[in-house]
Amino acid sequence: MDIKRRGLFKKIKEPISPPYFSGKFDCKDCSAPCVSSCDRDLLSFLGDKVEFKVVDLGCNFCQNCALACENIGKNVLSLKFEAKVLAKASLNINLCLAWNATTCYNCLDSCNYKAIDYFGVFKPTINDKCIGCGECLRNCFVNSLSLKAI
Repeated sequence: MDIKRRGLFKKIKEPISPPYFSGKFDCKDCSAPCVSSCDRDLLSFLGDKVEFKVVDLGCNFCQNCALACENIGKNVLSLKFEAKVLAKASLNINLCLAWNATTCYNCLDSCNYKAIDYFGVFKPTINDKCIGCGECLRNCFVNSLSLKAI
């Protein structure tokens, strides 16, 4: 087996499900009002699924996407389900300024959920309080943070 071809599959990211997700997509023939209702442009329609992706701002859990889905009777996104993105922030310590002896607290300052712990002055880590909102991503100007589906 060609090792280079194996690496291709590692680079394909699993799509991240949006907040308020029921666990099952039923988006066939849907006009995707959840996508157009997101003021932060975090949702996109991908085939017959809705994908969450942070471009600029993270999710503030405004509920617009869930309300839009409920209004057309789909309930793929619904306020009955958890206000949580099925993802967790991941930190690349090779890129992170703090891990490389430069004082930086941008991610810590941006996290409203206390999901980032610092060990000493340096070495931030993501803890289990992360709800995948993505607010920390936009505040890291060296792009050491990413979201990974869970």
